[in-house]
Amino acid sequence: MSKPTPQPSPAPIIDPKDAFVQFLDSVARFLFWAGTVATLISLGFLIYTFQTFMSGGAGLNQDLALRNEHGLFKNILLAGVLALSVGATFTFWGEEVLGFLQLLGAGALFFAPIYLPMVLAGGQTPTPVAAEALAAMQFAGGIFGLVAIAVTIIDIIQRIQLRSQQGARADQLKYGKDIKEEKDIQDVFMGKCWQLPFCRKFVRERCPIYHSRRTCWREQVGCMCEEQVIRDAMSGKVIPKDAVQAAKFIPINNKLTPSQKQERCRQCVIYNEHQKHKYKLILPVATAVFVGLYLLFRGPLLEMTSQLLVTIDRMIGRATFRSDANVAQQITDSGMHFQEVLLICLSLIVFTYVLKLVEFLIFKLKV
Repeated sequence: MSKPTPQPSPAPIIDPKDAFVQFLDSVARFLFWAGTVATLISLGFLIYTFQTFMSGGAGLNQDLALRNEHGLFKNILLAGVLALSVGATFTFWGEEVLGFLQLLGAGALFFAPIYLPMVLAGGQTPTPVAAEALAAMQFAGGIFGLVAIAVTIIDIIQRIQLRSQQGARADQLKYGKDIKEEKDIQDVFMGKCWQLPFCRKFVRERCPIYHSRRTCWREQVGCMCEEQVIRDAMSGKVIPKDAVQAAKFIPINNKLTPSQKQERCRQCVIYNEHQKHKYKLILPVATAVFVGLYLLFRGPLLEMTSQLLVTIDRMIGRATFRSDANVAQQITDSGMHFQEVLLICLSLIVFTYVLKLVEFLIFKLKV
């Protein structure tokens, strides 16, 4: 008997949405690597031009160099940083260091007119051609910085929305099988446990904490963790409506330590709903305090930023065996608000970590 001819397996069905996402991912990776190569090549030529004409550039065509810096290399660098930033944003979206690294790269380009003359030319005043090379770097750094700031702000907003909507679910907290929000009672902002979603109606009607108008996280017993509360609710035990009398029916669990009871609260869906409300309350307060401190101490902070640049200059001067240059005076003479731009970038980075601290306190430590 002849063996049956094996039939070819059917081709897998590809979801058009998945195919489109894969296509976008491929395009983003291409933009990232192409932008990286273009940025490095154009940046290398601009640095070479700067160093060459700072050392004299005798016999070289200055007009051609200026045209290259105004056109070819400037455009290649600009296209490179745009492709790099867009590709990196799509490919590495969600990474905590994405905005920080983009701001760092933008700052390295934007502040090139300050540190490159110190490092490569001993603090000498740039020649016209060398100054144009620095201006091309600074322009690309400014565009890169705008993209980096936008990415950082959008990332902050999305993280805030995620935490406000999901709370500790962002940390993969397990609520239990088939649990769902109860719709029979209003979700009161900063309300008590029985005013929040997930509080079950049939338990609440026989819950001594509800009738005593207290909260389960204060008493450290509740319908999501204490067996006695569930048993009383299932047995149909009648709880007095009077708050004082109802408080006498709140069970006391002497088998668990206070730390163990606190851990039960940290794993409770109702308590974590309360933490979401607390996050929504603290977030605008922290933002307003941060902005207020920035405006209040803007002058001293700008002075500290200038001193930071001076300190960096001195460190570079010692490393390159040259005499120190007056960086603060160079910044003032340039007419560019370097301190303000640098301070804003540093403030965005600090604010990001302030939000992370708030998230850590509320959703990790559950304070």
